[in-house]
Amino acid sequence: MDVSALNPNPRMSTQLILFRLTIRSSYTANTEEPATEDEFDTIQFFAANGSAWRIKTFATDQDVHIWSLEATEIDDLVELAVSNTEENYGDVMDEGYILESDTGLEGIREQLSLRGLAPHLKETAFGAAFWTAPDTDYRSRSRPGN
Repeated sequence: MDVSALNPNPRMSTQLILFRLTIRSSYTANTEEPATEDEFDTIQFFAANGSAWRIKTFATDQDVHIWSLEATEIDDLVELAVSNTEENYGDVMDEGYILESDTGLEGIREQLSLRGLAPHLKETAFGAAFWTAPDTDYRSRSRPGN
């Protein structure tokens, strides 16, 4: 996938790259089933204020895993997000969105609305933010490796 056309201005201050998957799963129960219109896993990448994260949501139990990335070692977050997600989830990728804003989270919310997605972002205490469907309660309920 050529990401150059998708990333017209890589210097924007806030980025959210969101991939909807065709599955809904549970990390703790180790289950996976087809996604529904309202329940689906996501892979997301978020960058703001010199920091970056990779986020995986598990729709079945509204669990989320967040990994900090070395932002100083990332040349192009969009390229990293697309290649990493295609490599690891290419067989279950449904659609993707690349959102960028120089007005922070408010600009990302506007971009979500323009694409027909709920402008709902869950903010963490350490600076990451990720998209969730309205009326959900995504939080870390498990840890990889446990």
